[in-house]
Amino acid sequence: MDENDLKRYTIILGAGSGILFQPLDETKTYILSAKHVFYEKVQNDNGPDTYELVTAIRFSMSDNQNVSTEVSIIKGQNYFEHPSENVDAAILILNVNLGFNQIFVDEDCIAFNECLLCGYPNKIVDNENDRYSNYQIKRKVDITNNGYFRLETNFGNLNHEDIIGFSGGGILRLSNGIINIIGIQSSTITDYANGQIDVVPINKFVEIIEEHALSEIIPSFLVSFEFLKDKAFDISAGILDENISYTRKFLKDKTLEVINSDITPIFIKELFKERLLINENNGVKLNDELIYLTWLEFLTLINIAKEVSCSQNDLESIFSMTRLLYKNTNDDWQGANFLRDCLSSNYVGLNENGTVFIKTKSNPIAGNIAYYKLEKGSLVPRIDTFRKNYENGTLTVNNIGSAVSDVDEFAFDKYNFIHFEYLKKYMLIENSEDFKDYKKSNKHELLIKLKEEYGKVFGI
Repeated sequence: MDENDLKRYTIILGAGSGILFQPLDETKTYILSAKHVFYEKVQNDNGPDTYELVTAIRFSMSDNQNVSTEVSIIKGQNYFEHPSENVDAAILILNVNLGFNQIFVDEDCIAFNECLLCGYPNKIVDNENDRYSNYQIKRKVDITNNGYFRLETNFGNLNHEDIIGFSGGGILRLSNGIINIIGIQSSTITDYANGQIDVVPINKFVEIIEEHALSEIIPSFLVSFEFLKDKAFDISAGILDENISYTRKFLKDKTLEVINSDITPIFIKELFKERLLINENNGVKLNDELIYLTWLEFLTLINIAKEVSCSQNDLESIFSMTRLLYKNTNDDWQGANFLRDCLSSNYVGLNENGTVFIKTKSNPIAGNIAYYKLEKGSLVPRIDTFRKNYENGTLTVNNIGSAVSDVDEFAFDKYNFIHFEYLKKYMLIENSEDFKDYKKSNKHELLIKLKEEYGKVFGI
């Protein structure tokens, strides 16, 4: 994901801009924008001009700005404003899922200098066929009396007329393969922008949702594992793929036991929170789809090993024997920095000799088990160096809060560490020959084999 994706999520909306957002309801798409974008001035010869809500508004998307769609505005049905007249925030609801599900709210942003103002200013500067522009946010200047962020951009000497059309544009940030939305641009400070804008924080849109009982602005895959079923166990053995074709189908079918249980992604998120991530405590990162896709596979394999479907009541006991930790990175999971982060992660409640499964965006090198497993007491050179420093009292790490602290326990001498892909890439794909004879007629034998193999790994 790169800055082009920020453009994809940014639309032309009337005379302003808006941001597409996938809420919890998978049948909807929200357009988040400034309230004033939905109003037009009505001249009054006998008194001051007034502003009235438009009856319809047009929007066009980045892939084809010359084609626009008109949407009727019905207040209280598909259009909702913030309950306070002084908050310039509104949501327009489209009855279609446009697939924009990699954007997440960030109510606690501290990295404003990593954000961009994204929108479609009306004044054409560079490309007459594409008005999309973005400007770097330099810093947060202040918080205004009505709770807006006052931010400084790199507008330079641009004046108000140069940036008309940015209203409703998002303050967006790329972070670890997802888009964070911090707020929506409402206005410039004066006729001369002087680099400063006022921004409606994203929590004001959360307040709209709470006020009108709308679908939450979290992704649909947090509601149920059903939305992840098609992506589970998406594995291939290459030219030997036929060997595992039935086993793959068998595993996909077994995910229904998890899907039909009382366990949901959002339950896992709320139950484990900081125990899901490697040395991180960033709530927005808990909305990464890959975490819960991995959990769907994890619980499916545990169900096979136990021969009993897990329920919510089983999760804490499972976490006493095993731990599943995630980091949104392509870094080598056996690299020094990654291993150092593992040392300062949260292992509260994990029994000694337990197994920690590590999931990252990238997979270890296939074909060599040494790239998948770090057994308790491993004499890997990097770990041995950490061990000596720990024993000498000189090993310190940056913990979740970025503060430097001593390591309370040497995790690599207490637990076994296995990359999660070992359960698929090594046990199934690299040993595909062992599965070539399994099919529907002998699926019970396949279940016995999988129970035996995964039972060893999970200690069940």
